Amino acid sequence: MPSQQRQADQSHGKAIMGLIHRATARNSERSTLGLNVRQRLVIQSLGLEGNRPIAAIGQQLGLTPSTMTGLVDRLEQQGFLRRERHPSDRRATVLSLTRKGETAFRREVDFYRALVDETLSALGDDAKRLVLDGLAHLGRGAAADAA
Repeated sequence: MPSQQRQADQSHGKAIMGLIHRATARNSERSTLGLNVRQRLVIQSLGLEGNRPIAAIGQQLGLTPSTMTGLVDRLEQQGFLRRERHPSDRRATVLSLTRKGETAFRREVDFYRALVDETLSALGDDAKRLVLDGLAHLGRGAAADAA
């Protein structure tokens, strides 16, 4: 008898949305350093995957070149990242985080770690370990997909 793969339904989506909403609302003092969501996504992308061409980040985030240019201009002016010439493609520009950008990325990681800890606090040790192992597995899969 073949096993059926369980699919998430609407209640699962609402449960995740509710968890994230409650955890985010409880952490409303989160230091955003004056960054909007898209700017934080660019910093997160660079922090997770390292220096990358502007076009690759824009494609990953589903943003147009003109939107990326505006985001990068503001992040560069604020000192979070810098533009560098691509080592082998003179038409491309590579982005890298500055020290200020690396600090912002670490704050993002700390926020999400606290969010996970807070969200899982009601679970017992075995259930918590199962969820954390599942998250680690999903993270490895996402990294492999990006490669």
